[in-house]
Amino acid sequence: MSQNTRAWWATRLFVFFAVVSSGCGPRRITAALPPSRLRWVLSPSAIASLSSDHDTLGVPAEIRLGDPLGRSALYLKFPNDWSQHGLIRQAFLTLTPSDGAVSDDSPISVEAWRVKSDWQPEQLHAWSDKPELGPPYARCDIPSTPPRALRIDVSELVRFAASDPQRDFGLALLSRGGEGRGLAFTSGMSGGNAPELDVYLR
Repeated sequence: MSQNTRAWWATRLFVFFAVVSSGCGPRRITAALPPSRLRWVLSPSAIASLSSDHDTLGVPAEIRLGDPLGRSALYLKFPNDWSQHGLIRQAFLTLTPSDGAVSDDSPISVEAWRVKSDWQPEQLHAWSDKPELGPPYARCDIPSTPPRALRIDVSELVRFAASDPQRDFGLALLSRGGEGRGLAFTSGMSGGNAPELDVYLR
């Protein structure tokens, strides 16, 4: 190997190791993305629960869905700080079952809708008080045996909120009365987990 060839290879190796050690390689660039900015777990900034069977006052310790006594609606608002940090990949709304929740064999059908007008928790007491709802919406059926967390994909609703923040008035979960006893979830008002909005960005 000639002296010029050896000098050429020495220069190439020096440049290679300099680039790797300086953190410019692909692995370093990927690791530089802050994981805390790619997933946001949010608690409600406002929450209200309504039943077609009776008036409500405040938020109960339990949120009941699929109760045989009538229809139920859960209204939720969430902070939107995440909207400035990336595009939405997916978003999920999660409710946690209450301790000792009783199960039965009847599945629970739940729908999530966009709320079309502003509301405050103290304004919602009777079923007739509920704000108007509109698309986009999401739907899921959850088995009630055994009691488990409700996790519904609300990606389209959250994308709408990000694209039109002036019309972001939260979302509502609706369920109809069923033949079984329904399911009870924690509201966070008296212990347990409040509903959570899990937003994944890209």
